[in-house]
Amino acid sequence: MKQSRTPRAGKSRSRTRTRVGVIGAGRVGSAIAWHCQRLGYRISGVSDRRPRQAWVVYGLLKLAYRRLRPRDVAAESDVLFLTVPDAHVGPEFEAVSRWLLPGTIVVHCSGTFGVEVFRGAHEQGLETLALHPIQTFSSHAQAITSLKGCYFALEGTRRGLRFGRRLVRQLRGGHIVVRGSRRPLYHAMCVFASNFLNALLDASEVIARRLELPRARAARMLRPLTRTVLENAAEFGAVATLTGPVQRGDAETVRRQLSALRMDVPELVPMYRVLTLRLADMARRQGVDRMALRRLRAVVGGGEQ
Repeated sequence: MKQSRTPRAGKSRSRTRTRVGVIGAGRVGSAIAWHCQRLGYRISGVSDRRPRQAWVVYGLLKLAYRRLRPRDVAAESDVLFLTVPDAHVGPEFEAVSRWLLPGTIVVHCSGTFGVEVFRGAHEQGLETLALHPIQTFSSHAQAITSLKGCYFALEGTRRGLRFGRRLVRQLRGGHIVVRGSRRPLYHAMCVFASNFLNALLDASEVIARRLELPRARAARMLRPLTRTVLENAAEFGAVATLTGPVQRGDAETVRRQLSALRMDVPELVPMYRVLTLRLADMARRQGVDRMALRRLRAVVGGGEQ
């Protein structure tokens, strides 16, 4: 018969008794382990299907390397983080759940799923938490730096949420609670604010190459522009701070840009059209002349090839 335990992670003294395990030694998993260790939690183990990845994290933690199976980490943890790709969270939980004691808090860091992905957890007496960092991580080192102070989207059981809120406070971050049914929409919001920016910046880099501008120089040239747009939008809102030819209702400039793209980078024409129509809607909300916007939409979507 399984014993029951209730993880205690409140005061510093009890944190040292709370064992935190990590399955999935990627960028998020390494940052979680690093910060938990420095907050006073005891790292029970790190496991990854790629042993070298786990070895790297042990090095970051300055701990002797232990080649552990996922079930070994699960059995030794009061709080278990499954920092694996979204599609693997459910299967990974199913694979290790039989080694978890009742009262264990099981955590994933996916933005798409809530705790419903932990099927059967309630029946096993497990506590669950979805803790998604609203941040992007391009390397282990950058993840460690950026995790502290960011926002998180939480969902979980009562004790799971209590642990999640406490950990976020310890990381000096903020949080919102997003229930499972709303998490795909929430995650789409994050994609618009991050991954789609990568697509836009890549389009700028493609055009820069056509202009024979070195990437580093183009980045230095465009960085102040991009930074100012982000800062203005964050402070005053994207619609209120919109500028440029669409905001001016300048259909002729849009026509000339579209013609240049067709000639030099035709693969960017569909993106340009979609985004210009979106900007036209924003300009309408800003109060730009409707007739000017109608002419502009005709240029973009009027079948000119």
